[in-house]
Amino acid sequence: MSRRTWFSLLLPIVLVVGYFAVTSAIRRHVDELIAASVGKPLPRFALVDEQGEEWSDERLRGRRAVLHFHRSRCGSCDVEAPEIRALEAALPADVQMLHVVTDGLLGFAAAETAATIAGKRFARPTLLANAAFADAFHKAQWSQVTPITYVVDAAGVVRYGLRGAQTRAAVERALAAAR
Repeated sequence: MSRRTWFSLLLPIVLVVGYFAVTSAIRRHVDELIAASVGKPLPRFALVDEQGEEWSDERLRGRRAVLHFHRSRCGSCDVEAPEIRALEAALPADVQMLHVVTDGLLGFAAAETAATIAGKRFARPTLLANAAFADAFHKAQWSQVTPITYVVDAAGVVRYGLRGAQTRAAVERALAAAR
């Protein structure tokens, strides 16, 4: 075989291996950022939801909370949406669920964000994330890594950080452990 043939066979393999190595390194890094948020107090924040209502850490005081980060153009977010809707419907009164859309950090148009929020059909408020809020969890520059779900206990401490599409049962187990 000629050198050119070997090169044309080897190049795609090198590119695929390189892609998976980089992807794995990124996931490991984001997992470390998420893990660094666990065990820490919920950061102070004031954000508005899709209706313009202000939400803050003060409103969550004394209650368990689920913070569900998602975005537009996220296949995993779409896959988990039915499970998250089922979770919302079954949450006890002492749990506040807040969805957090990271579209603004990624430069998505407001119309696309509005369409995503409407399409998800979540019953609980969707907060519009800002960089400071994302930085307090897993860093704004990683806002495209979604979905991520954080579970906060009633004392205001982040107890779990769950990356990737979650099931209702997985989040319920985290909530039960965060009593």
